[in-house]
Amino acid sequence: MVWNYRFSGTILAGMLLISGLSSAHAWGEPITVVTEHSPPGEYFDENGRVTGPTAELVRELMHRAGVPGDITLLPWARGFMLARRGPNIALFETTRSEIREHQFKWVGPIKRITGGLFVRRQDDISIETLDDARALDGICAYRGSSGGQSLEARGFTNLEQPTLSEQCLEMLMHGRVDAWMTSDIARLPIFAETGYSEDEVRLAYATSTKYLYIAMSLDTPDATVNLWQATLDQMKLDGTLAQYYRGIYPDEMIEALSQPGHPDIPWLD
Repeated sequence: MVWNYRFSGTILAGMLLISGLSSAHAWGEPITVVTEHSPPGEYFDENGRVTGPTAELVRELMHRAGVPGDITLLPWARGFMLARRGPNIALFETTRSEIREHQFKWVGPIKRITGGLFVRRQDDISIETLDDARALDGICAYRGSSGGQSLEARGFTNLEQPTLSEQCLEMLMHGRVDAWMTSDIARLPIFAETGYSEDEVRLAYATSTKYLYIAMSLDTPDATVNLWQATLDQMKLDGTLAQYYRGIYPDEMIEALSQPGHPDIPWLD
């Protein structure tokens, strides 16, 4: 992945903003920060506090940027609607897509999701193209998943589609299917629930890569967005992001996200 180091303003300006200004007081109204229940990144702890590695990263970003208040956890549809309407809403974590590009102002990325076909590490399976997967002895994708629907639309006939993702992992580990259609992030809680180790599977073929951001409502001043981006970039450079994510998210994702700036965004070229 080639990254463009597009800092929001100059590095010097960003550092001045970080060290000397409060976004809430310098740029007008405070920002309301909202997220959804999405373990392991964001969830309520036993005391009703929003926690998780991504939530703690954003909370630290708020602290460094001088943003008062805390994170509110809402159903996704409601949080998305609030961010679209404003005023002064920051919603995370949100896939940055061509359709959404001009609906928000963007700070990030704070997460990368790689979807594809995962196989048992012990199995000698090589997939060079998606068409190669037609010859596999079964691909599991839980019923209604976007991955399964995509394969169905392509005419795959070797699909198994149980109700739950946990069933796909069980089928894979017991050799009932050759591959599991999922993502490197979506699979994490499933391993925790079933007792299998993440090291027992590997990504054999990547079908998609998505970057997730903090989506800020369009009324948010550019100066505030620039401050948040510069603060996040500094947290990547000083190892703060890696500190929160290590041991929870894939090492490959952490390494990619530790570079400041934005990845190539095809629809902006």
